[in-house]
Amino acid sequence: MSERGSSLQYHRSEGSSSQSISEMSIDSDYTPEFSLGMRPETKQLYRPDDRSTWDEWNPGNIHTDAEAGSFSQECALIVRREPHPSNNNQAALHSITVQSPLIKKVLEGTFEGFEGLNTQLKQLTFKAPFHPFYYRWHRFEKLRQDEQDQDTKNHLDLLYAILSKEILPHIEAMEDLTKNKVISFDYLWTIFSPGMEVYTKIDGHDRIVLLRDSRYGANMSGEYFSLECRYIDCNGSRFGYVETSLEINSFDGVKKLVDLDAFPSHLHPDVEGLVSRLHARGDNLEQLNGFHHMSYSGFYTARSTRQVRKRHVESGRIIIDPHTFNIYGMPGPNIESIESDASTNSADDKLFGGIRNVIYKATSQAFQEYENALKRLGKDQKSTKTLSPKQRLLCTPIVRGYCLTSKSWAEFDIENVGPVRWSGNAFARLVLPHGYKDIIRAFVQEQLSRDDDFDDIISGKGLGFIMLLSGDPGVGKTLTAESVAEEMHQPLYSMSAGELGETAAEVEDSLELVLELTSKWNAILLLDECDMFLEARTTADIRRNRLISIFLKKLEYYRGVMFLTSNRISDFDPAFESRIHLTVHYPALDTASRLHIWKTFVRMGNSDSRLSDKDIAILAKNEINGRQIKNIIKTGRLLSKQQKVPLGMEHVEMVLKVKRGDFR
Repeated sequence: MSERGSSLQYHRSEGSSSQSISEMSIDSDYTPEFSLGMRPETKQLYRPDDRSTWDEWNPGNIHTDAEAGSFSQECALIVRREPHPSNNNQAALHSITVQSPLIKKVLEGTFEGFEGLNTQLKQLTFKAPFHPFYYRWHRFEKLRQDEQDQDTKNHLDLLYAILSKEILPHIEAMEDLTKNKVISFDYLWTIFSPGMEVYTKIDGHDRIVLLRDSRYGANMSGEYFSLECRYIDCNGSRFGYVETSLEINSFDGVKKLVDLDAFPSHLHPDVEGLVSRLHARGDNLEQLNGFHHMSYSGFYTARSTRQVRKRHVESGRIIIDPHTFNIYGMPGPNIESIESDASTNSADDKLFGGIRNVIYKATSQAFQEYENALKRLGKDQKSTKTLSPKQRLLCTPIVRGYCLTSKSWAEFDIENVGPVRWSGNAFARLVLPHGYKDIIRAFVQEQLSRDDDFDDIISGKGLGFIMLLSGDPGVGKTLTAESVAEEMHQPLYSMSAGELGETAAEVEDSLELVLELTSKWNAILLLDECDMFLEARTTADIRRNRLISIFLKKLEYYRGVMFLTSNRISDFDPAFESRIHLTVHYPALDTASRLHIWKTFVRMGNSDSRLSDKDIAILAKNEINGRQIKNIIKTGRLLSKQQKVPLGMEHVEMVLKVKRGDFR
């Protein structure tokens, strides 16, 4: 029967393009017996193909009165059917439109918290295969059983009678598969319910993510099952959800659940250990959100606008600072609020006994072990924590910041992050003339405390502290800055002047960034080999003059502690002399200083040594610098280890002979 024939006394609403009878307006001659959706009956519609209109369904080819369609909008449900895709002699459900306000009220509780579904819609239509009802079937059944109002119960029975034939076979098939701990590709959707935690491995890390939605898809490689998920990340100030997606490629037959690339987390073979490890990792992330100076050993991902590559560092110093990473590194992920989680989950657990979907019910023993592990974590929860125990499981294993060793923005594996092991005696071992160390320590300590409000006439100028260390190579200039940073327990940003760039624009950009970062992190800045910037300007080299002018301008407004190192310079630019607060000239090492350095390096580490004080005194007579002494001891130790004997005079003398080129 054609809707265009209008013998059913229906006509389309003006401007409507839908072919649903439920969207038509009733003929003005018809007097409604029930209000919209209140008639406890189902209106059945049918179409032979997707190009045809929906007509009243008449499977027995029995004559029906045309007036029978006039109460369609009064019916509680409108059910649409079409030929079965594999058997044209059978009719398959296409969709169900719920018009009954009584049913809608119950569905509001059924689908509470279910994303992408609004039960308040006037046209509330569910399409086959009715996945939302499958995922909330336990809840729907319970609400139907507990319903006290008879009219509502009658309406619900209409819907249940239709849906139970669609849903229950899937539940039985899923339970049979999961009971044998396997699943087929076409039944993957039955074990992944929105809102459940999913286990997977990403870049070698155990991960638990929260499932939002799932769907089947296909590309050039074949079919796949896509899981739209989210996890918890931080941006330096707050925590939030970040979107991600997982894919399971198609497979034949059945596959063990735990062999899938992703599976419900409560099915993990070592769920106790998994929960414990991921909770500890999430706790670390919570503690590290913000700014932290840490130590790092392992691989990390260096990121820039041009490339992404893996690097390795051993006991390197890093700055964890996701906020600054997002500004100067690469844009961080978009973070969504997590504030609404707690109330939704607690209400859900209280009302429905914690069984949120049929997969949990079918795998109740594994789910109970998972819940018990979470409850044990909950007992240790402190009220001061931001994240709940379950939210910590969802945390990313990555923290973002800056590697001071490679001077690159990077993503670090949180499990390889540890506290900085400060060298307690580095400053004490520093060889400097009497009184130098006290002056340097006092100046740096006061500047780092930032208690001094002494300012220039122009606000913001001259608030930093700049120290020039001048002397021959290997006398301890660089070591001074490094040992001061260790003594003050502050980050050290070390770079050579050559790393700033070649052109005036490059130097200005690089220097501006470095000065801003070190000031923000309260780090000590070491600019090594600054001779090019410190020597007096000449009229013959305009390019170099521009570089120096930029350098001077940036120094004027620097707020932190800066060490400049230089070899002997005969002609300082006067503008620099006025901007340097303290100049320390390092004289060439005398015999006493060299003796102290020899003893320091010989006794350093766990290696045995047969060098006597007399041997060391003889070695101190060699006129070499501190860096050369260190290299000689290191090479001698390698030689002694090869021979499997303690370090002796013969090893050191051998290295000295090679160094002098004496092969006699």
